[in-house]
Amino acid sequence: MATITFEAYIGAGPGWADIGANTVVFCSSLTDLATAITVAAYQDGTHIGNGTPGTDQCGANHANNVKYVDSTHFILNGGSSEVINDTNLTNDECTLRLHFAHGSAVAVTGARLYCYDGSTVTTRATGLDVQAFESGVVAEAWTTINDDSGATGGDNTDERLDLADSSSATDHYWYTAISVSPETVGAKSAFSFGLALTYS
Repeated sequence: MATITFEAYIGAGPGWADIGANTVVFCSSLTDLATAITVAAYQDGTHIGNGTPGTDQCGANHANNVKYVDSTHFILNGGSSEVINDTNLTNDECTLRLHFAHGSAVAVTGARLYCYDGSTVTTRATGLDVQAFESGVVAEAWTTINDDSGATGGDNTDERLDLADSSSATDHYWYTAISVSPETVGAKSAFSFGLALTYS
């Protein structure tokens, strides 16, 4: 049996925990998930909520907030701007850990993280700009995975974050930073993230 889980670095430890049926909430506060992001700005807080946004489910430690500054810089949890690379942004500082598990050892190829409208995986989310980064692969720049006004997004070639291949194992992990900016006023609940891959 194969499973895919999205995990956040939260809790008393903190440690990586499956967010389950909860949602990733991007907002403008490190402590209050109900504060809206200004149009054209990127989020100052990332939380795990039990609705849209619902109440905070992060526990003792909030999910890491990795804010896009420009194509090669980020701000972690309200700190100062840094160059985005594996030295400055470690695995445990990322927004999400993507976890693919299989009952027997398999190799994974063609893995990718994408943003879509929550209904059709090849359709971009409306009213949003979304940036993504994979830690641990010597990347040095963000990748745009959704740009509504630029007609980018969904599980389409060159419109998603291609993830590293993974050799034979029962558990496979990808550490990703995600940053979101609204293009228009209003709640943006009709968007989702997806993980697709091939294993053998």
